[in-house]
Amino acid sequence: MEDARILSWEPKDLKSSGAGSALPASEGAIHLIVSSLLPFTRGLGERTVSISLRGEHRYGESFPQWSVVEARVLEPLPPPPEVADISQEYRAIHEHIIHEFQEQTREYAVMAAGFTLEQIAYSIVGGLALKGAWVIVGKGAPTVISFLSRGGRGAVLWFRNLLVRTPAADRELLVRLWMKTETQGLKALTEVEKQELRALMGRMEKVLETPLDDTAKNRLWAWAREEYFSVYNPQLAKLLGEEGLRAYEVHHLYPMRYAHLFPKLDLNGKANLVGLHVDVHRSVNSVWLSLGRTAQRMKPEDVTRVVEIINHHYARWFHKVYNPADGAALASAQRAALGEVASLKALLAP
Repeated sequence: MEDARILSWEPKDLKSSGAGSALPASEGAIHLIVSSLLPFTRGLGERTVSISLRGEHRYGESFPQWSVVEARVLEPLPPPPEVADISQEYRAIHEHIIHEFQEQTREYAVMAAGFTLEQIAYSIVGGLALKGAWVIVGKGAPTVISFLSRGGRGAVLWFRNLLVRTPAADRELLVRLWMKTETQGLKALTEVEKQELRALMGRMEKVLETPLDDTAKNRLWAWAREEYFSVYNPQLAKLLGEEGLRAYEVHHLYPMRYAHLFPKLDLNGKANLVGLHVDVHRSVNSVWLSLGRTAQRMKPEDVTRVVEIINHHYARWFHKVYNPADGAALASAQRAALGEVASLKALLAP
């Protein structure tokens, strides 16, 4: 069963004794099975229900007499390792979706309006893994699938970041299709809808190669700061305290401006985020700004070279409490970085 639906059934372990002809079950026996299943329709998610029946056909009676010996849910398999850390969140969201669908509204758009992008990401990432639905996504979005198949909270946050970059119309279509799978099961999707889902995932793959707009940048900046200090480096936040934290910012090693050049980059992932003092951040930004119009002609290897230059000269202040006495060293690092970037600009001159 999946939620209140029977996906399939099969008889198993038939044992019989005695002599005579086999007789089909009577209508009463069928009603017995149905009434035994009814309590299990209040369950959530995919599961296997086992019903054991006993029938006895006495001499002279027209039909056997049936009774239920046992009805139970078989021990469910543990969630796949890749989604073990998010399975509880996914199941809570799934339960909420089912409740809304059954009790409140059957309008997917109305239902989805009450969910955050992170909750939607939890539903899709967790659902794809737990439902084994990778095959319906197709092969047209290899980067998207490679991230989602990793599972876990990291995949959820990555997909949420992709959702905020996705055009509103495509985002609404994805939510509508996925809400249908959550409320009615994967088998409820028509072939046309499956094709829509595959095409949509292909367009989301292309989004990774599209420059970010200001709305996406602002959301990603806000999420980067929140997650860096609460998830990736809470020790630094604790060390700085509430007052000290106001003087610290989060820097993207590979800037958002160049995100489209690195479609496989986890832009807001731990490896791309650095906490640093505002003075250090201002100095780092001055190095990027020194590129001027050259920034429009940068290729991936050029961006990587600038990242390497900045990391070389500024890494001593990354993820650490800044000492104001380092002001002279910071100025020296800025001069050296600017000199190296100026040499790179000369090579890239038209």
